[in-house]
Amino acid sequence: MLFYFASDADGGFAAPTLRVTQGDQLTVHVTNGASEPHGFSIPGAAGATIPSIAPGETLSATFTIPNGGSYFYLDPVNHPVFQVLGLHGVMVVAPAEPTTPAGVITPYSRDRQTLGANAVFESLGTNSPQMPDKFPGDPWIAEFGNPAPKHERIWVFNSIDPKFNLMAELGQPIDSTEFVETNLPRYFTLNGLSGFDASFDERTIPKGFEGEPSLLRVLNAGLPTFSPHIHGNHIFELSTTNATGEVVVNENVIERDTWTMAPGDRKDVLLPFDRPSDIPDAAWPPFEEPFPLKYPMHCHQEISQTAGGGNYPQGLITDWELEGPLSARS
Repeated sequence: MLFYFASDADGGFAAPTLRVTQGDQLTVHVTNGASEPHGFSIPGAAGATIPSIAPGETLSATFTIPNGGSYFYLDPVNHPVFQVLGLHGVMVVAPAEPTTPAGVITPYSRDRQTLGANAVFESLGTNSPQMPDKFPGDPWIAEFGNPAPKHERIWVFNSIDPKFNLMAELGQPIDSTEFVETNLPRYFTLNGLSGFDASFDERTIPKGFEGEPSLLRVLNAGLPTFSPHIHGNHIFELSTTNATGEVVVNENVIERDTWTMAPGDRKDVLLPFDRPSDIPDAAWPPFEEPFPLKYPMHCHQEISQTAGGGNYPQGLITDWELEGPLSARS
């Protein structure tokens, strides 16, 4: 595989999403098309590091795909400068043995699963082995290998301080300590987009009917700490990472309406596509408001809701859409 860190033609991620399977051997060939040295690294994947690549040079790394979950690949040179400036991408790892002992598919391999995370996935769907009345509909539908899975979205958060972007454009050196200590982000992005642009991006917006849960792979490439908050449903925080970048499946899976994304964090969360709890039984499905019902995701860190000094709803925000009730699914 040969990858360039470059923007694609229609926006979106700074580099392609790698979809691979745990335990396979992967060789990546990375070409540096810039005028200064760069590198390649996947935190949490042993051997997936190229410390430095000279301008015009192509180097390779061969490694074993780590445990199922969500990973960054990034440029470790002058960290975190080039990562924040855009040299990052996402690797999604399908687990080697994804089913729980009850036979329900999860994003994690059997030897990494926890009772808490398994209980969430086993509670989904009308034929749930755990709680069939809790989340009627379907279990989570895994589409490992599908480049555009319906029941999964990737959200990459980032921040932009135009001062440092201009320095990079002019080829001026950027000191990593100064970059971190004096960074004053003016723009905040989700998958490279901001505000209304992110809210209308089909690759970003989770969509589904009641009872069609979605997995959100959320990664923070920026310097601020973000606090994403979802209206209409709570999410289940499934996994995080340890100090070496390995995926850690949570033992205690907490239902949240807001969660924390520190710099470099990678967390998988489940959006259940449940009927919004503030709609009474007698008013469901609603007849005065047509489907799809659109709910926002925005950040509860106030600074990230502005873009270029603008007002909400700018910055880090998007929607999720409930396309219809359980009874209307085909």
